[in-house]
Amino acid sequence: MLITGILIVVVKKELIFDIKNFVPFFILNQFFLVAIYISKLISLPFKEIYYSGQTGDELLIGAIFVLYTFTYLVLIFLVWLRIFKVKNVIIIRAMFNSALSMLLILMVVFLYIIGKEALFDDALIKEGNNNVGVVLGAAVWSGNKPSPSLAGRVDKALSLYKQKKISQIYLTGSNAPGELTESEVALKYIESKDSKTSEIFLEKESTSTNEQIQYIKKKLISRSNINVIVISDGYHLVRVLEIAKFHEIEIQVSASELSQSFEKALYNKTREALALTVFWLFAI
Repeated sequence: MLITGILIVVVKKELIFDIKNFVPFFILNQFFLVAIYISKLISLPFKEIYYSGQTGDELLIGAIFVLYTFTYLVLIFLVWLRIFKVKNVIIIRAMFNSALSMLLILMVVFLYIIGKEALFDDALIKEGNNNVGVVLGAAVWSGNKPSPSLAGRVDKALSLYKQKKISQIYLTGSNAPGELTESEVALKYIESKDSKTSEIFLEKESTSTNEQIQYIKKKLISRSNINVIVISDGYHLVRVLEIAKFHEIEIQVSASELSQSFEKALYNKTREALALTVFWLFAI
């Protein structure tokens, strides 16, 4: 839409292009785009910083994405408002329309997550010795205690194991603020429940959902006759399936039975809607 709008402005010579407002936002937009690209090439130094269960790396990339999207939409509205010959407070209108558009996009993705989450059904998972469950890591609280999200995922894996729907359990995740990794804390939680641990394996290197799916592809899917069931919170599994599709692997999913307040569920789904949008646009 941006390029189309610029071409229309060029063709219709009577239109006066708002170069004074356009250039600063264009420079900012390109800066944020380069920052996103660089963040994929280097290791950011904020993995040990946590806020609301997110690492500093994830929060920084999310903030850069929001700013990139906002400035890009401002550029679009600056051009098209000029095409429709809007003259009054054009920069304010462009910024307001951009913020409103971002909110609408987030709402659409939010509803998409709710719709997809409702379709998850453990009845689709059949018993089989070739089924392995992969528990995706989640936040670890102080004292190396699993967060309710992590505990809920592990509980679901144990339930599937007892139902013979999975024959092995893989615990993933490294980035925890305590002494132990997410996967190690998950194992300690299993041991505290006096559950059998001989068929449990740890992955202690991955720092993101994307890395965990890549681990599944390289270490598990590559083995013949292996069916992977990924276990996480329902709202998270929507993005998991999208990432798996991007990496061209087939998986099944099983949602934890985590109970959340309305406010917490709203926060988590909104955060996940943003993360899913970032993945669709930048594959991160």
